[in-house]
Amino acid sequence: MTQVLDIAPLRSVVAVADCGGFHRAAAVLHLTQSAVSQHVRRIEAVVGGAIVERSGRGMAFTELGHRVLGHARTILAAHDRALRDLGAAAGEKVLVIGATEHGADVMLPGLTAALGGQLSDWRIRFRLDRNVHLADAIDQGQIDLAVLLDGSGWNRAGASGMVSLKWVSARGFDPSAQVPLPVVVYTEPCTLREPTFAALEKLGVPYQIVAECSDLSGLLAAVRSGLGVALLPAIGRLHDGLCLADGMAPANAASVFVRGRNGVDSEVLATAEGAVRAVLDGKFDLEKVSA
Repeated sequence: MTQVLDIAPLRSVVAVADCGGFHRAAAVLHLTQSAVSQHVRRIEAVVGGAIVERSGRGMAFTELGHRVLGHARTILAAHDRALRDLGAAAGEKVLVIGATEHGADVMLPGLTAALGGQLSDWRIRFRLDRNVHLADAIDQGQIDLAVLLDGSGWNRAGASGMVSLKWVSARGFDPSAQVPLPVVVYTEPCTLREPTFAALEKLGVPYQIVAECSDLSGLLAAVRSGLGVALLPAIGRLHDGLCLADGMAPANAASVFVRGRNGVDSEVLATAEGAVRAVLDGKFDLEKVSA
């Protein structure tokens, strides 16, 4: 008998990936966790191997699983598109958008407002992670779209827009009185590290790294406490307790890109790109949407 990849089990596989586990996938799909597990086992029986495995206290997709996931997204996108075309579509559609923490902080309020009126039949969910992890998630079909930031700003022609990079510090912090200049940066991997160092070397400013932070909250806390300056993308108002660093010359701008996974709806991708451009062009009042 010919093997078949059924729609319902494929949808469970995708939900497990998007939600990060069986329990949350079951809640989203309004199924029992046992039913979701059975769906995954059915797909494994068809493809002849495990597609998920234990990883510490959680789970992870195997190499075969990532291949299945990519095909599952493509099949489900074609299936749902056919239903919509035939007027038979029903149920909630979920769009998973990835963004970096610093990108999310300055982009998501405006992006949510921009997409809300254009994709009203979709429920939008965000995943915040590092650039490199989001790029992998796109390649593996774990998220639908990603808003990525390239701190070097080299590929401006292919970018959805540009974001200014500005030096920020605690109020009352005097960079000119600090030799060498104390600098706060993200840990690797981060696309803002090299632009930070390049800008300082271009200015001829001697500097030393005083803090490396793995997330945005830690970096902001280090800067706010007066440890040093940091180079961050800037749209709208600055974070509470921070100001533009006195006497620091402007840095380069960062490029913002929107990437879609294989099989993502082209109209949805175009709409997201348009929303990002609208936010970066200042067509949304970020002060209001953030309030």
